[in-house]
Amino acid sequence: MTIATELDIRPLSPIIGAEIHGIDLSRPLGAPVVARVRQALNDHHVIFFRDQHMTPEQQADFARQFGTVTEGHPVITPIAEHPDVLAIDGSVDRASWWHTDVTFLQQPVFGSILYMLECPEVGGDTTWASLQDAYDRLAEPVRAMCDTLIAIHFDPWFAADVEAMGGYEWQGERHDKLLPALHPVVRTHPENGRNGLFVNQQFTQSILGLSKNESNAILDMLYRHCQQPELNCRFRWRPGSVAFWDNRATLHYALDDYGDAARVAHRVTLRGDVPYGPAMPPR
Repeated sequence: MTIATELDIRPLSPIIGAEIHGIDLSRPLGAPVVARVRQALNDHHVIFFRDQHMTPEQQADFARQFGTVTEGHPVITPIAEHPDVLAIDGSVDRASWWHTDVTFLQQPVFGSILYMLECPEVGGDTTWASLQDAYDRLAEPVRAMCDTLIAIHFDPWFAADVEAMGGYEWQGERHDKLLPALHPVVRTHPENGRNGLFVNQQFTQSILGLSKNESNAILDMLYRHCQQPELNCRFRWRPGSVAFWDNRATLHYALDDYGDAARVAHRVTLRGDVPYGPAMPPR
């Protein structure tokens, strides 16, 4: 069991991303270390670990120290022998767009933990953006406007897949259809209390009550604002690297710049809470 609580934390940028060294994630961390790692996640939004060696069971056990492991995706199936683990294979799918995981669900996930098994020698990096710092850097009148807005999140392609499958399972419940979800444009983080933008170009369809022209203009402005390099960090993968990110506070983008090279990882997902914020109080 890991005993030390003074972690070697090395920030990757002034506002988002940090590498944590000296921890073996295949072993139980102990409550003090778990609390310190969780604080680092709250502070940096995405944290990274190098030179790890984990079986799928050990990866899921690591995740359970921070919450309840849930399905990785309502449509994409996990690896057969390990239902808690989702295979991410660049030869099958590449998430080369800015998004936050499964915000088209009523209760999106809290955390995603990606363990890289095989990756290109060059290329295949992932970039994360801080949605909380993006909110803080809006002009006050724009922040005040965003505080009042509610957005519609939906994915028509996944909805079609769900219909073809005859429904989907999520957090132990069966659902017949994938329906649009309403989330506040500004989300309050349940742990660190900070407000952050909660929109993404992949799944946010429109802003409730606005015309298409008004909605598109506001969302396009927010997307471009969030994607500023000053709000981002970029991680260079190596086999054995692990990224643990908070979907309540980040966007991410997997770069598709590695051609036919192999890029294979395992992802474990932690159950989230229903988003709330100034426009939608806690339910």
